[in-house]
Amino acid sequence: MATLEKIRSKSALLLIFVGAGLLAFIIGDFFTSGRSLFGTGTTIAKVDDSKVDIQEFQRRVQDASQQAQAQNQRMDQAVLQQQVLNAMIAEKLFDQEVKDLGLTVTDQELTDMMVGKNSQYVDRMVQQQLGVPDAKTAHDMAFNPTKYGMQQAQAQQLQAYWIDLEKSVERMLLQQKFQNLFTGTLVANELDAKALYDDNAATSHIIYAKKDFSTLNDDDFEVSESDINALYNKDKNRYVLAEPTRTVNYIAVNIVPSEADMLAGQKKVEDALSALNATPELQGLSDMPEFVADRHKLTQADVNRQARLKAALDSLSVGRATLVSKTGNDYNIVKLFGKGQEVANAKIDFLAVQGTKAQVDSLVAKLNSGVSFDSISASPLVAQSQKDMAVALLDPNYAPVKEIIAGRATGVYFTPDTLAEGGRIFRVSEREAPESVYDVATVTFTTEPSNATINELDAALRKYVDENKDSKSFAENAQEAGYTTFPATVSASTPMIGNLNDSHGAVAWVMDAKKGQVSPVFGDVQSGRFLAVAVNDIYDGGFVPARDAQIHALLAAQARNDKKAAKLIADYEGKAKDVAGYAKLMSVSVDTTTVNFGQYMIPGLGISESAVQGKVANAAKGALVGPMQANNAVIVLQVTDVDSEGRPYDFEENALRFNQQRGASRMMNSLDRILLGNKKVTNNINTFYK
Repeated sequence: MATLEKIRSKSALLLIFVGAGLLAFIIGDFFTSGRSLFGTGTTIAKVDDSKVDIQEFQRRVQDASQQAQAQNQRMDQAVLQQQVLNAMIAEKLFDQEVKDLGLTVTDQELTDMMVGKNSQYVDRMVQQQLGVPDAKTAHDMAFNPTKYGMQQAQAQQLQAYWIDLEKSVERMLLQQKFQNLFTGTLVANELDAKALYDDNAATSHIIYAKKDFSTLNDDDFEVSESDINALYNKDKNRYVLAEPTRTVNYIAVNIVPSEADMLAGQKKVEDALSALNATPELQGLSDMPEFVADRHKLTQADVNRQARLKAALDSLSVGRATLVSKTGNDYNIVKLFGKGQEVANAKIDFLAVQGTKAQVDSLVAKLNSGVSFDSISASPLVAQSQKDMAVALLDPNYAPVKEIIAGRATGVYFTPDTLAEGGRIFRVSEREAPESVYDVATVTFTTEPSNATINELDAALRKYVDENKDSKSFAENAQEAGYTTFPATVSASTPMIGNLNDSHGAVAWVMDAKKGQVSPVFGDVQSGRFLAVAVNDIYDGGFVPARDAQIHALLAAQARNDKKAAKLIADYEGKAKDVAGYAKLMSVSVDTTTVNFGQYMIPGLGISESAVQGKVANAAKGALVGPMQANNAVIVLQVTDVDSEGRPYDFEENALRFNQQRGASRMMNSLDRILLGNKKVTNNINTFYK
């Protein structure tokens, strides 16, 4: 009893110890997994309250990676991840819109599309992907596997394929319904079509004089921060930020051979040439694994297409090697083993027969007696056939075929097999004439940076980072240290720094760093560079601020141009009666151009001159317009003629153009942004991938 009482008296304290230990374990797990207890959990992104789960995201990334590999595409993993995430976010937006609109796909619609009257699209897909006749057969194989003698594991894979296919087709049908609904709401009416026609129907011929702002000294027009802020606040919505953003400067040091490495590489090539010329075959390279040799045969035509190779071979004797070319760090050597006359190409007929030796011989006899190849190919004994198959006899991959047809007469069918069951039938249908053939080895070598060079590049950048621990000194001292800094803008959705592959680790660091902080050195031999980044500024207020270097410079230039325009207009206004008079005041020549209200660029004046286009469109013929401010000059103009003899108005034509330029077809290109609207997207990708 005493013992029990002691346990009871200590139970509260025991619970505290256990609870503390459990809490420490949980917190430790979250810290080591890269997530916080109250952080992102398994949500890699959110669109308002709609979440993208990390497990589904990882599955989709794996699928996308496999597809890229199947197509021999190499993509930066961070770029691939961001593309997949963008697609999943777009799907969330689309799914919500479809739900809000009440769009659905009925069971009958899906059935018709999968295995019914509208299944042609799915039939072609399963034919290409599975090699089965149609979708109905694929469905039957998936869900009645015993009928086809299929293993359960195979059936489960096919069932999963079918379920994914159904989901894809259902989404496609929903997209079609949405697109039909979307395009149906944005069609041109008579007013739209006529307005578009009117914008482009009349072309005004004008004479003008312009005084460029660049002719005035910038120093005479001081721009204050209040001037810049006034312009910024006027058009602040142009600078909306979709997510918090950081501006950085970065230094990228490419890992390339040093001058000493290049000299050492040149010495290796000289040694390799000496060894190749002193020993038979390729024995001289036996202790030089950096040199990659490929022995093959080339026709005279192949050689003639490569001028440097031809020049080298023309001067080489058998058994000798020489340097063909050096491009950058890459060397190309050739060694000649022999030259002779060979047949390089032939065509053959081929049949694979499943039958006895007697049956194979019977088919050979029939073919040689004149029975057509196509009729014999249709025999149930023939498992495979091909007529007039091109064979490159110099290609090592065709060596077995070359051996089989060697010495065989053209036009005669034969079998090289002595097997009791099964066999092959061949015929040389065409054999080209012998031609000059070179037996050569091409040897390639690339000078790589030495370990000493790699270590020096790494150490030098680390030293620079250690000595320049803030963003200001990082940028200011770079040139003196032999580096160049480059600007970049980084957000959670940025997969890489400045389009540098394999730099997502630096992105993740930037998004966790403080303003003014300088990163450690990223990169290695695999990435091909060393990289250091400094955070210049952090924008997390919903707008790119006016202090942003690029925006500040643009606004300062605009404010300065506004001041120049005001001065020039004050200097010239009312002091001449025609364009020629104003041209004399401006010390410029009178020029001519044509203006159309719908055009993007006015010849002689520039792009996006909407104010000028508006004035011209409303000006009476012969009226003097200006002085007025354009983008880069003060202009005085006069409309001398208006050409309206264009194509006559046609509603159908202009309605189609409206839909393409301003209607649904144009809007579809921005559908993701339209669906996003004011919804908030939270990207947590850097929490999961550093």
